[in-house]
Amino acid sequence: MVLSGVRIESVGNHLSVIGTDLDLTVHVSTEAIGITDGVCVAPAKLLVDIVRSLEPGAVTIEAEGEKVEIGAARSRFSLRTFPVADFPTLPEPPEPATFLPAAGLASALRQVVRAASGDDARPLLTGVLIAPEGTGVRLVATDSYRLALRDIEGSDAFSDTSQILVPARALAELQRLSALGSSAKGSEGGKTADGEQSAGPMVGLSIGDHDVTFTAGDVKVSTRLLDGTYPDYRQLIPAEYPNRLHVGKDSLLDALRRVRLLVKDNTTPVRLSMRHGGVDLTVVSQEVGDASETVDADFEGEDLTIAFNPTYLIDGVEAVSGDEVLLETVDATKPATVRAAEETDFRYLLMPVRVS
Repeated sequence: MVLSGVRIESVGNHLSVIGTDLDLTVHVSTEAIGITDGVCVAPAKLLVDIVRSLEPGAVTIEAEGEKVEIGAARSRFSLRTFPVADFPTLPEPPEPATFLPAAGLASALRQVVRAASGDDARPLLTGVLIAPEGTGVRLVATDSYRLALRDIEGSDAFSDTSQILVPARALAELQRLSALGSSAKGSEGGKTADGEQSAGPMVGLSIGDHDVTFTAGDVKVSTRLLDGTYPDYRQLIPAEYPNRLHVGKDSLLDALRRVRLLVKDNTTPVRLSMRHGGVDLTVVSQEVGDASETVDADFEGEDLTIAFNPTYLIDGVEAVSGDEVLLETVDATKPATVRAAEETDFRYLLMPVRVS
């Protein structure tokens, strides 16, 4: 029960807030106007709902006995607290040993985390592989139907570590933090593992034997690492693609979203008939009806009709940076790749759906 609460501690003008479920821990530090030192464990969800509902302005938090009072303007709330002694004692995360570029990491998480599996029966696929690649690092996630891969340049974070497998749930929490995009300023001008100064906001990385901590500004996200050997994803990537569809990202997304309106389950595919000058999108639902739309595009290769899960395809196109998308295919049965037309640091592999 106590794990549903957050530990709030005030020392001087320093406020520390910690939440954990023992697998994932988020630790936030900030400045506050401290009146007296103290600590309490308050119900997290209710506390968040209350603070969000308050009028703009200063919020006061007073803990005494088994209650904590939250006030702002003319609003007052009194909540029962959990015993502080019952909250788990957590080790202080170590200082970062190296850093990743915050902008690159934020972009990579947005692109890659979506492809991880949510099925706990396949625990390795619920993680995101972070491994050295060239002069940087590579993030990889797959649920066996699709695979997202993103390279981040400008980091030698894994000079002493081969690779780590981080739960996607923890990275999704890290992705949600505004600290990753803006408050990473607290780490601006960090140092890489070789001690050289790095330009731009950085996210600190501390890798232990069984856990990893990401430090973005005043926020630390710690999580247990997944144990096991990640599947060999490289063998899934075709050596070459004879067919290439070059299309506007927004035009393709809008068309996909419209024809998907007729998809009432997760088994109805969208067919893409690619030809010189464009691509025809078709959804056929035996129970609802059918929909079709044509999108102008440049196509190189032999005319080809290939089918995909529309939600997975939309996810891949959304993840692409830039205004132009390149859809590369071999045939109607082998994995296709979605990527930006001008960049190769992100690739999204998608297995076709077999249709008659």
